[in-house]
Amino acid sequence: MHSEQHTPITSNGTDSRLRPGAGARPDAPVLGNRASIVWVVVFSCIVGLGFWAAHRSQPLLPNLVVGITIGLAAALFSTLLNRFGSPRLGPVLKVLLIAPASVVVGVEFTAATIGGMPHLIGHTDMGAWLNYGTSFVVTGVACAFFTVSAQAMRMRATLETQRREAAELRQSETAARLALLQAQIEPHFLFNTLANVQSLIERDPKRAASMLGSLNRYLRASLTRTRSTASTLADELELVEALLNIAAIRLGERLRFTIDVPEPLRALPLAPLLLQPLVENALLHGIEPSIEGGDIRVVGRREGDMLVLEAIDTGVGLGHTAKLHGGVGLANVRARLASMYGARAGVSVMANAGAARGVTARLSIPVC
Repeated sequence: MHSEQHTPITSNGTDSRLRPGAGARPDAPVLGNRASIVWVVVFSCIVGLGFWAAHRSQPLLPNLVVGITIGLAAALFSTLLNRFGSPRLGPVLKVLLIAPASVVVGVEFTAATIGGMPHLIGHTDMGAWLNYGTSFVVTGVACAFFTVSAQAMRMRATLETQRREAAELRQSETAARLALLQAQIEPHFLFNTLANVQSLIERDPKRAASMLGSLNRYLRASLTRTRSTASTLADELELVEALLNIAAIRLGERLRFTIDVPEPLRALPLAPLLLQPLVENALLHGIEPSIEGGDIRVVGRREGDMLVLEAIDTGVGLGHTAKLHGGVGLANVRARLASMYGARAGVSVMANAGAARGVTARLSIPVC
């Protein structure tokens, strides 16, 4: 019987799942996956039918049985090599081992069960083996194809795992930077505020009590935020309002502020320490350097699928280099926005349109 009678089917069985961070070795055998077994059988039957269609004089059953047996044998051998074989065993050597062994197993099983074809084992005549030459070649090609495909799938899975781990690492680094920034800001802010309270206690007790009340609000809101994994715009506005109240007591008539954010927007999620640096920037680089002081307006609005928050001051303007570049606080905001939203979010600092002085710091964030 010629080799064209037999179905050269194979499956290398290397599409099993990967462990996180694993290399090329699967964590479960292919034949332990029911879907993979069905896929091997169906594919083998299709090829077996194709060979039978090309040789109608040959019976159908032997072609189907030998094709299915070769496919399952190839899947089993590939699974065993992937599980127990040496990592140095390359794809070419795997194909050279799996393909001939699978064909021999398929032919011997078919000949021993339903007949219709001669046995290979025990034949010393080279012609008997050459009759199955096409089966060996086609099985080797199919095995090589599935080996390369499986390696590509493993590489994609590994790259995806690496990307996910890198993203998680970036998030962890961002959280650590945020905690460090908050740890740097709050003690400095606390000490300055307490120093102002101390100076006001004797000469203006009423203002000192008001400043202590605002500081208490700020610390309560800040503590609540550190204990929660989520923050809203309302939470951040509460901190900003307490911060501005304290600054207004300290600066007196030199500072006036308003917060204009519609109530529906206040329930939107907002990462901590994104809005506050914009307001602090307006205070430190806009109002405080100005002899006559000025106004700060915190404005929020929705533009399509974007939340836009602005800190608008009427201070000294962009003549100060530190304000132009935004300082460390705004640099940190830019880095966090890039990490969380990519190019979809941004922060900008610009001179007030149509005004001789003052600056607008604008924060744009996608609304989830």
